[in-house]
Amino acid sequence: MAHRIVIGGPTALRIACDRACALCIRPTEVRAHDSLDDIGCHRHPPRHRELEAIRAACEPYGTVHLYVPRADARTRHRGFSSHVWGGPVSGGSLLLWEVPETELTVSVATPALALLQTATLADDPPLLGAACELLGRFAGAGGDRPTSPPCRRAVMEDYLSSLPEATPGLRRVRRLVGLAFENGWSPLEVATAGMLSLPRDLGGLGLPRPQLNHAIHLPPAQERQLGYSPLHADLAWPAEHVVVEYQGRHHFGNRNVAEDDMNRASVLRQTGWWVEQWAHRDLRDLLRLDKGAGRVAERLRCPLPAPDGALRSLQGRLYAGLTRWRDLLL
Repeated sequence: MAHRIVIGGPTALRIACDRACALCIRPTEVRAHDSLDDIGCHRHPPRHRELEAIRAACEPYGTVHLYVPRADARTRHRGFSSHVWGGPVSGGSLLLWEVPETELTVSVATPALALLQTATLADDPPLLGAACELLGRFAGAGGDRPTSPPCRRAVMEDYLSSLPEATPGLRRVRRLVGLAFENGWSPLEVATAGMLSLPRDLGGLGLPRPQLNHAIHLPPAQERQLGYSPLHADLAWPAEHVVVEYQGRHHFGNRNVAEDDMNRASVLRQTGWWVEQWAHRDLRDLLRLDKGAGRVAERLRCPLPAPDGALRSLQGRLYAGLTRWRDLLL
């Protein structure tokens, strides 16, 4: 019976980004329908013990956001937040989450549908932060980096293109999925790219978009000096031979990492790359960001208009959305 419950919105986004949880998710055979009502989400109201089991399974994800076909089907239970989703349910809208060590199989919205649902609850920056993590390879709690992202941009765009143009939030989400960065390895790396290159109406400075973790294959002499090749540059503009490396806290607290950073910059410069190394203060201090972005813009040979008061307000919201979208989507 619990499979008639649809977990969506922010909860589904967190589940999709949790690699351990995503391993227990499989596609469903649900075809296109007019609404959740049409696939029977109202016919089997969950029992108390099923809700308690789902709440326990979703403990790491905070409030459990459930989606129902109409207001009279809302679930009133502590730890849950019910929302009405009266829109169409296209093929591929739902996944099945087989909760480990239980007999529960619960329907979960796909990432693209979850972004659409969340668009009714949040503004653009946290949605963009979630989309970047869905398309990235962020390290898990144990520090292991996955070999593939939770989702592919093409998959999300194909799903969104299948929906009627009148679907709430569709144009916003299409735009944000198109702007999200692929292959990011950390939130602050993505924030560096976003603060530099996203459109100014979102809080970015509008510079050309970099490639994240761009593979640079080194000549033999530099490979011997560094000890490995290729070198994955955090942000790269290959045509202009420009690199910006983001250095997190662990770069300053570990001597081996610090030495590797210096060697990376050295071999890149030897092979004709212009390199900037940025730290957290270069993003949070907007005057430092202005100066750093000015140097990058000069190397890219593109204009960089002076920031105004409206942009300053947007920059803070963009940084927060890209670095802590989970906290903003309660």
